Amino acid sequence: MKRIALLGLACFVLLSCDDDSSGKVTNEFLVGNWNCVDKLYESGYDTKLKEYRDYYESYSGQTTFSYKIVNGILLSKNGDKEAVEINLDRFYKNLKMEVNSLGFEYVSNTNLLKNSNNKYTFEREMYIASQNDSIGITKSRMKILKVCTRVK
Repeated sequence: MKRIALLGLACFVLLSCDDDSSGKVTNEFLVGNWNCVDKLYESGYDTKLKEYRDYYESYSGQTTFSYKIVNGILLSKNGDKEAVEINLDRFYKNLKMEVNSLGFEYVSNTNLLKNSNNKYTFEREMYIASQNDSIGITKSRMKILKVCTRVK
């Protein structure tokens, strides 16, 4: 009886370790066809309360992408548009971006997560502030959410 329990436990551990269901999205993981649900959320800034309002959904749609590796380079293709080179190393090095120039401030936080072997999520949240002499400071924020599922 103990042997059966140990065998069952060993199988459970081995199967659990084999499933690389979460973590970093890699070039090899992306190869294939994907259906994505795209959503855009927006939020204004309440100057009296000094806080951002709740997000509201301003866009929802679907896209289909295909990825393949050609000569060691990851390419992404959307419909009949020209293929675009994707550099995940550069992407992961720039998850947070900040630009402050000419009265304009932009902050972007990005996340790319492998949810399972057949699903990933891309999320980018952007904060934008601009200084206008006649209006003052205008602030807003947006969030892009893309959830993609592998086409089998």
